[in-house]
Amino acid sequence: MKYEKLSKIFYKDGEQFFEKEIERRKNCYGSYLTSLSIQGFRKGRLLNETYNLFYVNTHKLMVLNNQVLLNSSKITTLVSKLPPYVIEPYFQKLIVNEAQSNNEIEGIRSTKKQLKEVLNDLSKPDSKHKRFRGLMKTYFFISKIKPFKDITDFRKLYDQLVSDEINQEDEPDGELFRKGYVEVNDGTSTTHIGLESETKIIEALHSLIRFLDNENHLELYRYMVAHYYYEYIHPFYDGNGRTGRLLVCSYLSRYLDRYSAITFSYAVNKNKSKYYKALEEIPSPLNKGETTFYLIDMLELLKTGQEGIIEDLELNLAKLERIQTYFQSEKWTEKGEARYLLQLMTSLHAFVDDDTSMSVTELMEMSKSTRYKINKIMQDLEEQGYVELVNQRPKTYKIREEFLESVLL
Repeated sequence: MKYEKLSKIFYKDGEQFFEKEIERRKNCYGSYLTSLSIQGFRKGRLLNETYNLFYVNTHKLMVLNNQVLLNSSKITTLVSKLPPYVIEPYFQKLIVNEAQSNNEIEGIRSTKKQLKEVLNDLSKPDSKHKRFRGLMKTYFFISKIKPFKDITDFRKLYDQLVSDEINQEDEPDGELFRKGYVEVNDGTSTTHIGLESETKIIEALHSLIRFLDNENHLELYRYMVAHYYYEYIHPFYDGNGRTGRLLVCSYLSRYLDRYSAITFSYAVNKNKSKYYKALEEIPSPLNKGETTFYLIDMLELLKTGQEGIIEDLELNLAKLERIQTYFQSEKWTEKGEARYLLQLMTSLHAFVDDDTSMSVTELMEMSKSTRYKINKIMQDLEEQGYVELVNQRPKTYKIREEFLESVLL
């Protein structure tokens, strides 16, 4: 028997069968009830009905859960095959993609170049890049974000991540969160109304923390339901989407791997309509708080993001194999340090970013060599047409496109 949405059953089979089906779903062997309560919502207004969130662990949901776990294992295996000097730059590329997607979802203007500059300056306390610094810092250390144990943890995430980006009139006006009215509007109608007072927000966040610790629910289901409930609470006037997606990413990072976690917003941005529709269907009076189909949609988005990373890793590992074969030829066997530096730069250029450039200082750090020696090697490589000088101060080089093509094609 096909597992269908309750709303479809209501119109197809009638109200009596609909009511029986609700009871069956809530009391069957595969059903999971939660203590998270939401208020019904329809056509831009809140209803008097309340529902406790629940889901049924259907065959499709179990298959998706297993596929996500297998993909995570495959990503970990592929990453283990990367040269050590590629791993962090590749992860930073994913951070930039994720942050850019997160901003695009929220309608915030940023460029990948701008975000990359902020990321590169994170270690500098006096950096001139203040905007998006909290966003990039939080993504960079995503695997170090600790589980949420107190409601102040939600405020800390907000302060670290988005507080510098919030307009003054949208800053929290309660002790920790907002105390006034907030709604979400898609441009034509109201699609959600957040909890109406800071007291209710605090109560709901306490419930959310207890749910995140409830091991009766499988991890991926728990984290995705928690993501919805956080968005339902809407504890701030602005910044809920970004903090909510990072909340789920932090848990995914600990449970799966940091690469799977960091791609969630990227996958959402490629299919925003699916994401928002899944969120908006849950409080419908014909849905009764069921999150089964929402979970299916979220795991499909996560799986899609993972598949993108797997495809990217496999393609670039094939490129790396070609690069390694090229530099094993007799032409390079006696080149020593020049061979190492050029292979390193070629690999980063092909694998991470076709605009990758490296300063003499960076090359000194990676090769543990002197400035004089690096300057001499890079000057020779430039004269031979392998690299080009792109900046004098600091002296910075990048691989020539013609050379890269001769290696890869």
